[in-house]
Amino acid sequence: MTLASFITEHLEEILEEWEVIARARVTRDRVEQLSVIRDHLGELLRAIARDMDAAQKRGRAETTPDQRAARSGVEAVGEKHGAGRAEKGFPLNEVVAEFPALRSCVTRLWLGSLSSVSPADVDDLVRFDDALDAALTRSVTEFATWLDTSREKFLGILGHDLRNPLSAIIGAAHLIIDSPKTNANEEVRSLTTRIIHSGERMHRMLVDLLDFARMRLGGTMPIERRATDLEKSLRDLAEEFATSQPSRPLRVEITGDMNGRWDDQRISQAIANLLGNAANHGMPDTPITLGARASAQEVSISVHNEGPPIPAERREQIFEPLVRGSERSHASGDRSSIGLGLYIAKAIVTGHGGHIDVDSSAKNGTTFTAHLPR
Repeated sequence: MTLASFITEHLEEILEEWEVIARARVTRDRVEQLSVIRDHLGELLRAIARDMDAAQKRGRAETTPDQRAARSGVEAVGEKHGAGRAEKGFPLNEVVAEFPALRSCVTRLWLGSLSSVSPADVDDLVRFDDALDAALTRSVTEFATWLDTSREKFLGILGHDLRNPLSAIIGAAHLIIDSPKTNANEEVRSLTTRIIHSGERMHRMLVDLLDFARMRLGGTMPIERRATDLEKSLRDLAEEFATSQPSRPLRVEITGDMNGRWDDQRISQAIANLLGNAANHGMPDTPITLGARASAQEVSISVHNEGPPIPAERREQIFEPLVRGSERSHASGDRSSIGLGLYIAKAIVTGHGGHIDVDSSAKNGTTFTAHLPR
């Protein structure tokens, strides 16, 4: 009897054997779900049996549409398996462990039914392993994709839902600080100013979070070009930075014609992220330099800070989402970054057709330069 025929005829026996193994391995709260898991594995074994039959008929001949459909069926069931396990909250190690247990049950029961093993039987085992491995690969891939998508949706929903209460906090703080009674109480004014600055910083982080979720879910960074004077935008940004970071001196050096067509709000967001990065990771009490130079081809905007250099091997990684410059963070004592600032800054500059360079050394400090084509 071929292995494909054995699987079809002894499906229940195989699944019962698998369930005995599974009950000994899964946690108590998973035992009630074994019937659902078992049904999925039964569907997978039937798909594998069809795939093996198709492979056996093919032999050395050219692959037919029916045979391709059989393999696609195995992969489709594998995807369903991975998504289903992720949705029910299974950990990845339990998902992967189902496959070697199933392989063991099928192999042991089938070989036990044979009086001897022929070369054709070995070929059957190879086909079975190949099909099961294909299902495992698709299952793990779909499991990871489902988790990534769910996480990004959660981040987007969280960021969106936090914006309104945060805006209310900032608005109420502005009302308090504008009150004549507050002007007469320096302590209240100082505390209220800190509330506003912290709220505005949280708001910027939420904006980055929403942009991240949008891009990871298949969207793009929205760029709306308009006639813009970047010098005004940068000087306004410098004033905001000086207000929120009074202990960090900021030098502004702008030369050339800064007029062009860019999304000024997005550019301000990107440069604000670079300034925040410099404040978080730079040497405390040392000046940060915001520079801008214009040529006929582009405008380059740079942010420079003194402090620990970025290791050469990390200079590409720091632009990845949810990655923080750990060495520099530890050196500066920063724990507030969520690791999206540089990722968002790069996405904004790239959306304008430009790029960001980084130069970092112990002698010269760290400089991020955004190049924006005209």
